[in-house]
Amino acid sequence: MANSLPDDINEEELSQWIESSLKEHTHNLSSGLQGQTLLYKDSDPKLVVKVSHGKGLMLMLNKRMLKHEYDVYCKLAGFKAVPRCYGLIANKYLVLEYIDGQPIRNIRPKDEVSYFARLLDDIKQLHSYDIGHMDLKKRDNLLVTHDDQPCIIDFGAAVIYKPGFHPFNHLWLRIAKQFDYNAWFVHKYRDKPDSTIIEADRQFFKRTYTERLSRKIKRFYKDKLRYIFKLKN
Repeated sequence: MANSLPDDINEEELSQWIESSLKEHTHNLSSGLQGQTLLYKDSDPKLVVKVSHGKGLMLMLNKRMLKHEYDVYCKLAGFKAVPRCYGLIANKYLVLEYIDGQPIRNIRPKDEVSYFARLLDDIKQLHSYDIGHMDLKKRDNLLVTHDDQPCIIDFGAAVIYKPGFHPFNHLWLRIAKQFDYNAWFVHKYRDKPDSTIIEADRQFFKRTYTERLSRKIKRFYKDKLRYIFKLKN
């Protein structure tokens, strides 16, 4: 279950601040196809607010993803490798703890051995909740905190286990978990020669059928682009 808002935060006042920020295009932390993220500094701790974007069917789908992400955070309450969740206001504003850190896209951990050992433990613990992140390979979804620790964010595409007879969900969860291990391996050994790979780590990297197909499609289009470029030159 999500935490309640900090004592110094009034839900109605926060909602007004969100609506005002959206109208005036202020306090924007990041933006994407699904929505944007606002940074609320007037509290301790600072808060991040995720807001869905779009119109019609797209807005409905994005709101559904935001509600799904809220459900994930509720299941992960107490899990220290993710931000705390403070609720879903008006069924459209997801309020999270602000994490002081940067995406691994922008910075590498100072102690990589310790960082990736901790991250592997975090991924295993995440899976013990019967949740697979699914999009951990995206380098914006993995933070390096100010004290050099991993923090996993953005669970919009996460897979949650459904009890009972749900074979597709159970298969998709297994795929999602393998995606997470593959992402860990790629982040750890990105731009490093094969000679540096620890043999014990190889067991975690197994390309799924989806990833193999994706690589073939990307290779096909790259080859096509090279061919077209050669024709033009």
